[in-house]
Amino acid sequence: MEKKGIRGLAADALFLACAYFIATSYVIPQTSSMLSGWDSPTITPAELAAAKWANDYLPPQSLFACDLFACEMITAVGYKIGSVGGAWELSDRPNERYMDNERSFITESAEEAHRLMARWKIQYVIVADRQGFYAYGWKRPAIAKFFDSAYFEKVYDKGGAHIFRVK
Repeated sequence: MEKKGIRGLAADALFLACAYFIATSYVIPQTSSMLSGWDSPTITPAELAAAKWANDYLPPQSLFACDLFACEMITAVGYKIGSVGGAWELSDRPNERYMDNERSFITESAEEAHRLMARWKIQYVIVADRQGFYAYGWKRPAIAKFFDSAYFEKVYDKGGAHIFRVK
């Protein structure tokens, strides 16, 4: 091995300092932001309790709009049908279904969300105030629109998980 001189060690130290600066200033925060949904539970205990409540108090085979993981959970725990999830690619017009599901959660408009849900005959919505995977990436839902009583009726609200009936 060849000995490194002062200049070689200084160059190595400068390289490491730059790499550290780039990693801590850009790469790690950017990656953490992109992966934040995967770092949290995909279903909260409050959402699980809401699904159990739905099983006990709502009609069997009710059609729910939720995020992807809540749809899987509402099927397994609440014995209900989710708007997305499962073998979705086998459903009718799967890309339209996924785009409409996501749009209905991220729009600020209660009227638009109601119209999109009515298109797919959605009867209930389960939503929590946190990032969800509604179709194409982790996004925060615009929850306020679901409290518009002209379009939705709140039937469950506990621990940050909400269930609304689509009017």
